[in-house]
Amino acid sequence: MTDWDEMVQYISQAMEAVGEAHEASRTLQQETDRAAFELFRRKMADLEDHLRRLKTVLDNEEAYAVDELMDALSRVYSDRAADYRRTPRMRT
Repeated sequence: MTDWDEMVQYISQAMEAVGEAHEASRTLQQETDRAAFELFRRKMADLEDHLRRLKTVLDNEEAYAVDELMDALSRVYSDRAADYRRTPRMRT
């Protein structure tokens, strides 16, 4: 999977996390108890994590693009990804 595919996946996961957090907020509005509040907090923490990953990529999109290009060239010449990257490999 390329970095571009993973970035698209990060966006999709963030959008899904927004929906889950929104649903948890509705539940919290209807049932104001500890369990609903903990569910809401967990969903918001998940959303924050997804958005943080996405922001890291977007703040460094040029570096990620160059690293992806170097990986592609390395695969052409050596059948493996480049050993050195300026950015971390994105993993979910």
